[in-house]
Amino acid sequence: MTARRTTSRHDLDVPGIGPLAMRVTVLERGHVRYIVRGPHIRGTFVVIPEALHDGTVLPSTVRVQYGDDADPSDNDMTYYSTHRPDEPVIYNVRLHGWTSDINPDDPPSGYFLGRYATCLRDNGVNRELSTGVRRRTETVLRAIVAHWAALDQRLELITAAARHKAVSLAEHEDEKASALEAEAAELKEQRRQARARLNAVLGVVRRRPLPIRAADPAPVSVPIVDDKGESMGVLTVREVAVNEALPGTVVYEVEGARVHGRVTVGRDRFRPLPLPVGLRTTFGHVRSTSPYDYEHEDEPTVNGVRISGLWDTGTTGGITPTAPASLSARARTGVRAGISASWATERRASGVLRALALRYLARPDVEALQLAAAKGEAAAQQGQCRERLRELRSLQREKESRAARHRRRQRQYCALLA
Repeated sequence: MTARRTTSRHDLDVPGIGPLAMRVTVLERGHVRYIVRGPHIRGTFVVIPEALHDGTVLPSTVRVQYGDDADPSDNDMTYYSTHRPDEPVIYNVRLHGWTSDINPDDPPSGYFLGRYATCLRDNGVNRELSTGVRRRTETVLRAIVAHWAALDQRLELITAAARHKAVSLAEHEDEKASALEAEAAELKEQRRQARARLNAVLGVVRRRPLPIRAADPAPVSVPIVDDKGESMGVLTVREVAVNEALPGTVVYEVEGARVHGRVTVGRDRFRPLPLPVGLRTTFGHVRSTSPYDYEHEDEPTVNGVRISGLWDTGTTGGITPTAPASLSARARTGVRAGISASWATERRASGVLRALALRYLARPDVEALQLAAAKGEAAAQQGQCRERLRELRSLQREKESRAARHRRRQRQYCALLA
């Protein structure tokens, strides 16, 4: 379907202006040229159906260009600083530019010319239109657009404009659809991983608890060394509580070698794994499951300084009597306040943490403690996994729906070319 090239003459009586004589010519690509003559107005307007990226497949709005279509360009910005032939002259002001996004079935009532309707001076400066010029131009535009909307060839004009840009618009839709399809495929893989994680958590929930050895209050001598292997003395260690407030933890009471107090050792339950494999050692006796407790009972004193804080690691493979070399320790100054401990205090505290971590890992029921820690977090992880699956499912369906919409539009543009 191609718009027939025709020329016709029309006279309109426009309220507020008077009689307008218009010579109307249908051009290529769905453009329609209006050569207008009337009181205080003369020049050419071109009505162009707007085939836009992400717009309707068949244009639903039009753009009115001021000036003729000689050497037409799809990029209006080419003419932003250059006059077009026969630009309209209203009240002796030469009108320059264009006005976009006009609904031909419901033209705007006023002040709609936009920023690209200007008066272009010979020095290349765009000046704003006066109120009188603007109002008269808006009245003429409404009359022209209303006339265009009533043309018998309207569908042909719209189709011709869409066909002219169908190739680039189809490519745009293909790019959008391909990007969304890739995102949907990534979300599908994330769903698979989330489902596998949920299954692993459910496996932890179904496992029977393993027997855990009770706390052994008998004191045990444990040597501590620094990161170079030099001895820092011997600690007397005894177990105070096992699997108490925090599942899978052991509370040790230590005394000697300028150290006195308690340390809680357990699995790092905040790692996103069904079975926690890391360790978390906390200064003090932890009696709550809340991660927001900043002060614990019986925090140890090292070199006479009260120490707070914790050490966590995602793996236990690198823990030896001398490694990791230096673990952070903070000197308590308030409930939430502290300062970095001195080098000597941190060195001694690091030796204590390494020794207790190795003692914890050497327990015969370490696997039972690990399972207990996992079960303690299984309910929360199960809820998080299910929520994550719902979120991913919703996102994937949204991406697939949008991709299908772009593919449908791509087929429609290709059909225009056929």
